[in-house]
Amino acid sequence: MSEFEVIETLEDGRTRIRFTCGALMGRAVWAFPSLDPWPEPPSRRSKPRRRESPEARAARLLRSLLSPEQRMDWVTRRRFLVETQFGKVELGELFNIGFWPATGGELRLCVVPTGKTLPGPDIWTNLLLVLKTDPVKFFKVANWRRPPNTTWYFGPVPGFSGM
Repeated sequence: MSEFEVIETLEDGRTRIRFTCGALMGRAVWAFPSLDPWPEPPSRRSKPRRRESPEARAARLLRSLLSPEQRMDWVTRRRFLVETQFGKVELGELFNIGFWPATGGELRLCVVPTGKTLPGPDIWTNLLLVLKTDPVKFFKVANWRRPPNTTWYFGPVPGFSGM
């Protein structure tokens, strides 16, 4: 799905990538983890940092849990792939999560954590952690449909009812 490969990742988060298709095919560039290209060096800070918003903290936590390739997808496309033993899941769009089962085909899923209102990145962190630790639970509670069909069916996703 991605159009680049990760060549190397440095300790400070910088990542060297090479484009694998398209107009930039073969070109290698450095990607930086911070959206602020010129952060102030810590030694020059004269006052303490102001408190981060819940959204900013949630975004920082999510980025810390992603692989370099997932992080690049999140920064550039606001979505990323998660590989499970059951297939690939693309997180990033509420009520329209892509799922490509290992057996073939495509489903669109709807899974939203319940409870109090969460910042957007916290929703993706929550779903990412469930997919990593208990993917069967994720697929058991997911509502689903086959594209381009607009009819939604209550979970579990086909193939997960007996698990």
